[in-house]
Amino acid sequence: MKLILLSILQALFALLGQKTMSTDFTITVQQQASQPISYTGKMTMHGEQFTLEAFGTQAAYDGNTLYMYNIDANELTLSTPAQEELYQANPLLFAKAMNEACEVTESTANGLTTIVFVPKEAVGIDKITLKVKPLTTGGKDYAPTTITVKEGAQTTTVLFRNLRYSDELREYILKPEGAFINDIR
Repeated sequence: MKLILLSILQALFALLGQKTMSTDFTITVQQQASQPISYTGKMTMHGEQFTLEAFGTQAAYDGNTLYMYNIDANELTLSTPAQEELYQANPLLFAKAMNEACEVTESTANGLTTIVFVPKEAVGIDKITLKVKPLTTGGKDYAPTTITVKEGAQTTTVLFRNLRYSDELREYILKPEGAFINDIR
């Protein structure tokens, strides 16, 4: 099974290196015995480069610089991010990193592959579940559908909607007109 899993993950990551993925998403945070809180956003990515719109901010990463734009404050912050910051903004990079730090299992049912990551060492995360589906029947290209992170009494789920791949190349830089620039690189 591990061999199949690696080929599915590798196919997903290879596709993200070759194509530009665009998606809308909903993040739902559920604490035990409380009402869930949901947020929506948009993401476009190609390899490690991405743009992200959520929580009243826009972010972009061009491979070197992280651009964070606070819309309400009209402030653009430029930084050289630590890898951990990129994992927080890019859920598929996070899943890729977790592949190394976790025991990984997979199962397939009804055309949907469920990949479960359980950390090898004690950390705040109990487990991460990534669900992927093939883009075409019998195809070798995959698209993520959900990522669920279980941390104690809290469960965070990212649901991808309207996911599409294209050959479009984009610039992963933010240049909001008139914004105050805070360059901390």
